[in-house]
Amino acid sequence: MAEAPKVLKVKDPDFLLKNTKPLHPHLPQPHALVLHCSPVKTGKSTIISNLLLSDEFYGQHFFDRVKIISNTIANDNTSRFLEQAFDTEDHYEDRFIDDLITTQSKFDKEEQPSVALICDDLLGSIRREARLNHFASRFRHYNVQLFYISSQNFRKVNNVIRQNATNVIIGSPFPNSKELEKIAEEYGDMFGGADNLLKIYKIATPEKYDFLHLDLQENPPIAYHNFEKQIAVGPKIMGDSNVDISDLKDDTVVPTDDEDEYQSK
Repeated sequence: MAEAPKVLKVKDPDFLLKNTKPLHPHLPQPHALVLHCSPVKTGKSTIISNLLLSDEFYGQHFFDRVKIISNTIANDNTSRFLEQAFDTEDHYEDRFIDDLITTQSKFDKEEQPSVALICDDLLGSIRREARLNHFASRFRHYNVQLFYISSQNFRKVNNVIRQNATNVIIGSPFPNSKELEKIAEEYGDMFGGADNLLKIYKIATPEKYDFLHLDLQENPPIAYHNFEKQIAVGPKIMGDSNVDISDLKDDTVVPTDDEDEYQSK
């Protein structure tokens, strides 16, 4: 009898294979939409700086072009190295998205430069119909290999962004329990329910500035302590799952002090 036919993976187009630098598997893999939800002073700028400046992560040369849009970049000492290294804007305008689309569209698909687009704490100040929100479902068409969106308020994040996120980062501590529970409700079904995801979050964040990284690109999805240690695969928690989450369901968590400043090498 002839061998049964097997379904094989379709070969990636050439423009997806341009970057030859191997990335650590715990990092968001191109083409990633990273949604980073975290209160103020919990290390968002430090994480972005590490991702874009350190060769242990993407580094300065992984992407052909990096665009950073941040309302606070000019006033944030942690971000000063980003401002020196990359193309930055201190406010959002729809034309920034339009310009990116126009520039990338001048190239054949296989020749489009790779782009990282970082949008830091913009969502509270832009309109619901802003180009940024709709771009979340189209960014891959323009070879945006890292679309990184950070927000202090998950409930203000447009549904298009939530539904297209390939990776979710949840910072700590989280003083607003309602925000944290909303995140758990949104993504909990992938990890055995909202309460189980809250357990995973607590395991991932024992120390100041720790964060939970959810890799939704994988099937089943994977949860990490920072970018370092795998702590859950789908609903299965590695190690002790007997975790008390009662403190995550009230408003007793206290905000932290200023984050430590990222030191550029």
